[in-house]
Amino acid sequence: METIQPNENTTLAELQERVKYILGFKPNLEKLLDNDPQQAVKIATSLHKFINSEEKELSKARYDQLMLDNIYLSNYRAFVEEFRHFSGKITKGNLHSFIFEITSAHSSTELRVLFPTNDEIPF
Repeated sequence: METIQPNENTTLAELQERVKYILGFKPNLEKLLDNDPQQAVKIATSLHKFINSEEKELSKARYDQLMLDNIYLSNYRAFVEEFRHFSGKITKGNLHSFIFEITSAHSSTELRVLFPTNDEIPF
């Protein structure tokens, strides 16, 4: 998935797809954690880079007004910012912590705005 290019036409559906994309990595990472930790690290590193790119783009000053005008975009930015707690290189030793960050972001308040009914939230 390409890095977001937010604008006044960014839809809730687009943001929901981005959240599902991020959260969709968790089950596979959990399986690979035991079976193929090196592959899990590789996938988690790729996801981490994507999330960092999203956060970097969304935090640009030129989008400040857009964030004020679009509650869904603002909440998506807060969702990706949840991952800031995890920094540094992903290794076999800290992979479990990265997976926990996905779980933590999953239960965040921001998702309740992006997915008004809980049954829409992946896993």
